Amino acid sequence: MLNARNVATVLAVLFLVLSFAALPGVDAEPQTAAGDLIYVPVMVTDNKGVPVATLKEADFQLLEDNKEQKIASFSPAGEPVTLGIILGLSARGPVTSPGQRDRTTVDILNAVETVRGAGNSPQVEQIPLDADTIFNSVTTAMGFISKMPGARKALVVISDGFISSGMQASNAPQPKALIEASKVSLVPVHFLAPYTGSTPPSWQEGSTTATGYYLEQIAEFSGGEVLTGQIENDLKKVSEGMRDRLKNQYVLGYKSPNTAKDGKWRKITVKVNPAAGKFKLIAKEKYFVPKG
Repeated sequence: MLNARNVATVLAVLFLVLSFAALPGVDAEPQTAAGDLIYVPVMVTDNKGVPVATLKEADFQLLEDNKEQKIASFSPAGEPVTLGIILGLSARGPVTSPGQRDRTTVDILNAVETVRGAGNSPQVEQIPLDADTIFNSVTTAMGFISKMPGARKALVVISDGFISSGMQASNAPQPKALIEASKVSLVPVHFLAPYTGSTPPSWQEGSTTATGYYLEQIAEFSGGEVLTGQIENDLKKVSEGMRDRLKNQYVLGYKSPNTAKDGKWRKITVKVNPAAGKFKLIAKEKYFVPKG
């Protein structure tokens, strides 16, 4: 748990040194080249939202474009997770100055600590408050994590979704290359947005919430979740849920019979066999094949 003294330090500098921060220019690798396995992360919960970690390979059914596929690799829940976490906040959001010490700040940092529990001593990069480099950090992290061994891996970006203060919305960075990379990423990117007020944020391109708009796209294309948590309300519960689902996710791998490099999306459907029980599934729903 972070105390008030830690909070001041954490908001001013990196509170952990991210190992991939010194590796700029690493690009996400496509996973759709001929002969590669397509990896599909799957989170399974019961009707109360509690992760189900006891399923076997035989309990799953996987389809591409409505045609059943043979599962070629299976990573069960409970195996180690390669996890990266990025915390990037704007002074337009709930934390307005470095070193701010209040319940809002503590709640956000506690959420970061909670999500860290999904991985095996994951490292966290905190971008300096109000910096506009979040997409550079996401690009570098995706490339680095994609090269790590094992199929169970994820990147979590915790951000209020605002562009840096003083920046005009018309000048907000548009991470076109990153969005394209997220379509073929080996790493699902999850976006957790802490917010204040009575309603969750609404992300809009060309507005002060453009950062959230692009992070939402990156999460959707890469197969990750987009979650919001109200500060001093349900942020703790939301971050705990994310931690538990990441910790207990499965990864299914299969080889697509469709080798055409046609610049199109392929639909993915994952089901649990009825004999195993009735569950809620959160799974990657599509993957993209670049033109050859």
